[in-house]
Amino acid sequence: FIRITDISQYGKLISTDSKYVDISEENERFILKKDDLLMARTGATYGKTMIFEEDYPAIFAGFLIKLSLDKKIINPKYYWNFSQSELFWQQANKLVSGGGQPQFNANAVREVKIPIPYPDDTDKSLAEQERIVSILDKFEALTTSITEGLPREIELRQKQYEYYRNMLLNFPKEA
Repeated sequence: FIRITDISQYGKLISTDSKYVDISEENERFILKKDDLLMARTGATYGKTMIFEEDYPAIFAGFLIKLSLDKKIINPKYYWNFSQSELFWQQANKLVSGGGQPQFNANAVREVKIPIPYPDDTDKSLAEQERIVSILDKFEALTTSITEGLPREIELRQKQYEYYRNMLLNFPKEA
């Protein structure tokens, strides 16, 4: 069961503290498929978008909008990357409604203009979208390795430092 709080600030699924529900006829329409997008539609996190990259069934909470894109027209990962961009947020901020509790409903999402490469040539457009996604995936992998890998590397170097300090300062005791 995916809630708004299960979406990281980077638009990824947070898999810790997972909640589970039984799939039934009543909630069948909320089942996600791989590459579906979920977008927060209310509150301070409106517009925050996650791509569901998992291979298992999941159901999403009511304060999320599910976007199932036609992969023959737009690459879902391309849209997801766009939803993280400044251009997306400039539009989202203008389209949000409500006072104290911002609302970003499906009608507002439909108004967002997506920059599509080669809009008159679907094959060329999808190939270019895939190329862009591939480049951005590489940058994401580098960023993730830095944000996750660096703290681990620092921890290991700290332990190494402590080990050698203890070894170097451990003189034999005089008898």
